[in-house]
Amino acid sequence: MRQPTVPYTVALLLTFSLFGSPARAQAPTPTVVDSPTVKVLTGLLAPEFQEEMNHMVQALGVTCGTCHVRGNFASDDNPKKITARRMLEMTRALNKQFFPDHKPKPGESVLGRVTCYTCHQGEATPKLPPGGN
Repeated sequence: MRQPTVPYTVALLLTFSLFGSPARAQAPTPTVVDSPTVKVLTGLLAPEFQEEMNHMVQALGVTCGTCHVRGNFASDDNPKKITARRMLEMTRALNKQFFPDHKPKPGESVLGRVTCYTCHQGEATPKLPPGGN
């Protein structure tokens, strides 16, 4: 096997001295989402918060703009966001009362056993039970 040339070795050493060894690089510590505009999904790490938003989008078959004001996600000017908050409070109460020991598996909602999908199943309007009108 051919030995690296001196310029390659110098470049490699210079790269490690400027940017650090890849073996020593550490991932940033996730932060808890803490904002006065977050009223229900409190105490979640930023990746968990984003994953819960993704679960809601999939469970309701909608986009972020269905509940959020475009360009101002913190705004409460969209009435659907207020409704979504009430629905999250409802699912939280159901989970607390009926599934207090539920432990989500990786990739599942951390909010509990009852989620948006329980009723919506991919539709913006909750599904009716069989025979329901």
